[in-house]
Amino acid sequence: MTTNLLWSNLESTLDNIINQFEGVAGLSIRCLNNNKTISINGDDIFPTASSIKIHILTQLFTLEDKGTIDLAKRVRFTQDMYGAGSGVIHFLENEPEFTILDIAILMMLVSDNTATNMCIDLAGMQETNNLIKDLGLSKTKLGRKMMDPDAINRGEENISTPNELTKMMELLYQKKPSPKVANNVLNIMSKPKSAYLNKAIGPNTKIANKPGGMDKVRCDVGIVYLPNNPYAISIMSNYGITDSLSQESFVIELAKTAHKFMLTLDQTNEFGLGLPTTIPL
Repeated sequence: MTTNLLWSNLESTLDNIINQFEGVAGLSIRCLNNNKTISINGDDIFPTASSIKIHILTQLFTLEDKGTIDLAKRVRFTQDMYGAGSGVIHFLENEPEFTILDIAILMMLVSDNTATNMCIDLAGMQETNNLIKDLGLSKTKLGRKMMDPDAINRGEENISTPNELTKMMELLYQKKPSPKVANNVLNIMSKPKSAYLNKAIGPNTKIANKPGGMDKVRCDVGIVYLPNNPYAISIMSNYGITDSLSQESFVIELAKTAHKFMLTLDQTNEFGLGLPTTIPL
């Protein structure tokens, strides 16, 4: 079928882009309405950077679903609780106070590391890893809090694979671990943000995603809600040799190339004919 030829061309094109990257990279694409997948270094383990926050958020909503945590409860931040790296809380004054839900939103939208470390405390590191295991993600692990140089030096890392990140998104799309939890997680992930997938695809297509970035590491994972062929995609890289801007440009280029093909599949029938928006007279 011509669809299989286009799919094969997409995989070959993406493989060529990845092979030209100055570093190591992997990609996974999973069509959510059929069994089509692309995996390039998809089972290799990469640092997740902030993309692990998807799993933390899922655990928080799972606890709420079980009635063991109240996300409306308010938490006051003191300076001794402030973390480093990305975020806004540590720039605020007068000991700011937020609901746990708002803290989780800050974790996801501006990747606030102070908020994330609070969410890890509330979700529980081992409990989050138990959820990850229960979801069948054997290579994914929450290994440390954000911006913990001692833990990084000890090799305690937040890790996953491209295939397991797209699997996580597929599970959420399938309303797992529960419909309420999945809907809440995807709703927050769909809020507007400036991320690699968003830059590659543009504002007119709904995306539920969470990017991540650290020294020599880039990642973005999400669901792209095309009308006829929604798909999950994850792009991960490490050992980046080039500067940060070049690493980010690589992820954007890879996502943009994938989306161009996926959009064509979404707008054509099995014979490659463009689907009419109206029936001609």
